[in-house]
Formats: sequence, structure tokens, C-alpha cells
Amino acid sequence: MAGDDLIAVADRIIRRELRVEEGASARTAAFLLRLALEREIDAYWESIGLGPVADNPMRPQLLCLAEYADAAVAARASSLWGQLSQACHYHAYELAPTSRELRRWHTEVSRLSARLRERRETTPAEG
Repeated sequence: MAGDDLIAVADRIIRRELRVEEGASARTAAFLLRLALEREIDAYWESIGLGPVADNPMRPQLLCLAEYADAAVAARASSLWGQLSQACHYHAYELAPTSRELRRWHTEVSRLSARLRERRETTPAEG
């Protein structure tokens, strides 16, 4: 599934149009949003001719993103990925993400994905 498709499914879960197991909808939406962000970053690497970078863990990819995209995009992607990763981890003593948090993350992933797509279209592939 492409990043946009994952964002759309997460949106349907957040709006409760799509049912998942009781009590798991918030984390499921967070997982989908994080995966969408990761897929967009992978697509960015591929578009600039650095596809093998996607074989590395996400943290180093996010560090490299500042060098190849711009600092603002990289900082936002890193922060957002960290927040989503934290939300994806289940701890009995922590509450699931709220619908307000999910909606904000959804909006941010959508915007960041659009910015990465713009960068893909304007950045020539290395080679």
C-alpha cells in the first residue's frame, strides 16, 4: 500500500468508519500513520537515486534526510516519527492516543507527505 492509501485507511479508523478490534483503533491508526510516513521517506530516497538508504533503520534515514531534503522537513519528520513510535508501543500504564492527537498526526503526516512528494518532483536523481 502506498503512503496515501495508508493515510486514508487511518482517517477512516479515526472517523470510526472502519472498525478494528475493540480498544485497538487508536494504536492501529498510529501504526498506519507511521508506516505511511516511512513509505513516503522510502519513496523519496528512491526518487533521488538513493533507494538503498531505505534498507537502513529509520533513525539514520531521518538524520540523512536533513542533508538531502531540507532541515525543516527532516526535523518535522523526525519529531513526528518519534511521536508516532511512542504511540505505537503498548504499555499497560499509559493511555492510548486521543482522537485529537490522532487527528493532528494525520494532518501532519499528510502535509509532510505532500512536501516530500514536492521535493521528489523537483530534486534530480543522483547518479
